Amino acid sequence: MIEMMEKNTFKAIKMSVLMRFGLVLTMPAVLLSCLSDEEVLTGYGDAYVVVEIAGQDTLKGLGLHAFSFSEFARVIVTPPAGSDTTYTLAPYLGYKQEFFLEQPLAEFSKTLPLAGTYVFNAQFTDGQSLLFSNDLTTDYILPPEITLCVYDVSGQRVDVVWKEVAKASSYNVKLIGKEEKILFVSDELSGRGNDFSFTRNTPRWQTSDYPASGDSVVIEVSAYLKEKNSSQGFLQSVSRARKKFVWGI
Repeated sequence: MIEMMEKNTFKAIKMSVLMRFGLVLTMPAVLLSCLSDEEVLTGYGDAYVVVEIAGQDTLKGLGLHAFSFSEFARVIVTPPAGSDTTYTLAPYLGYKQEFFLEQPLAEFSKTLPLAGTYVFNAQFTDGQSLLFSNDLTTDYILPPEITLCVYDVSGQRVDVVWKEVAKASSYNVKLIGKEEKILFVSDELSGRGNDFSFTRNTPRWQTSDYPASGDSVVIEVSAYLKEKNSSQGFLQSVSRARKKFVWGI
């Protein structure tokens, strides 16, 4: 009985890690289907284009995400031929089953990341190793334009509206506090929608330390483009926009 409880708890922790990452859709469906009692050495990699607007410029960067139900010790990614750079991923929020890297905005440029096959070389904590890969194309989508972001005092809720992004597969809304701390992460939102509201009672808060009235916070709306011909939820592009507002006023 105790062993079964431990296994069920471990599976719940795995799902919790996915939720903290921001979207369960960032995990391929094939991996989500492996929520079983059997642990098989697997690894999956996702290379994607990150798009943000700075001033009048549309800038692009590279995102890399490795995930497994076994614990990574180290993940190094080699880009397609033509680049001498390698990328060393780091645990996301300390979780060893999620290694992650996104170029900082200062390293974004007007040109796209190199298209082609990105090879993930993963070393696991038990000493095993595994190679896996993901192809990146030149497809990307533009960031959503946030047209409304307010705190409705009478309803004690946050209302967010944005313009729909052409070709977006889905959206995600985050509330970000001081020092870039993620306070709230929405569920995956339909690519056909363009609004979202939430309150303190809405599921997916990442903290019990809610903003105080008068705090300056940030709403981030992300649009996601999934890879073509992929039924597993791998991402091709993530585009983001942010807007500040004052909580409780």
